[in-house]
Amino acid sequence: MTASTTYPQSLVINYDYKAGKVTEQASTMNAKEFMLSGGQGVYTAMRTVCGGSRIFLLDDHLQRISNSHRMVLADSEQQKDPEHWRNLLVPIIRRGLESFKSTTENDDRKITILVGTDHVSLQLTELKAPLNGICWVKFVQGKRHNPVAKDLQWVHDRERLEKQIISPINEIVLIESGPETRVYEGLSSNFFATRRVSEDKQPGYANFELLSAPLDSVLLGTIMKLVLRICERDCIKVVYDSRVDFSRWSGAFVSSTSRLVLPVSKIITDCGEHLMDSRDPLVVHLLESVKGLAREQSTEI
Repeated sequence: MTASTTYPQSLVINYDYKAGKVTEQASTMNAKEFMLSGGQGVYTAMRTVCGGSRIFLLDDHLQRISNSHRMVLADSEQQKDPEHWRNLLVPIIRRGLESFKSTTENDDRKITILVGTDHVSLQLTELKAPLNGICWVKFVQGKRHNPVAKDLQWVHDRERLEKQIISPINEIVLIESGPETRVYEGLSSNFFATRRVSEDKQPGYANFELLSAPLDSVLLGTIMKLVLRICERDCIKVVYDSRVDFSRWSGAFVSSTSRLVLPVSKIITDCGEHLMDSRDPLVVHLLESVKGLAREQSTEI
């Protein structure tokens, strides 16, 4: 019997603050393993668009790093603004993309950034989406303790729940049981549902409203913020109501950097399974709108 061969599936770049030294190495770690190796610190996950030549929502990610660093790691003398992180990270990202090149227009990269007290680590991996463009999710009891910051501690806290992500389940969505069950967010995504409010408006998505958990109860993801800006632009009503109501929900989706807007076709709970309309007009409109903004809302690297 011959030993199995493992192949590099990512590139890891490390920058040591004190030494001022950048090193890179091929790695067999996936994104989850990379984040679990990060120790104390904060993180964000970016993605490229247009075949790896542009970073989607770069400014939002730099602001997130600045905010999370201030809340988790920095004292008053160590606080750094987004421009500091731009000057530090963009050259490292550019180096990584050059070493881990995309080969086609649709071949994009996921870029996970870990910021510690004395170093920055960056991982590039291939970006893979569900083949059929829809997903199943599972509702599980739980809630993030600090939804405002992207603290690496959350990566460790959620590891137990991630074991329940078994194909075809794509994401675990956190709920809080009680007289009225409430839904919050995914382990690495935001969760939305839609509800029909009228019948005869045009375009078709205008007959629906978007449902979200209150903003102070979840981590406001970069794609979630973009979805909310699209709703404001297109006069789509957003209702911040986290109560679970399968009898009135029409469609649902999860949003994240790697998924963008990913329609949900089935929700699994302890009490059974609930089918969602993955072609719900509002879900489809938001999916297409986010994809359509890829170049406009991205920065050339």
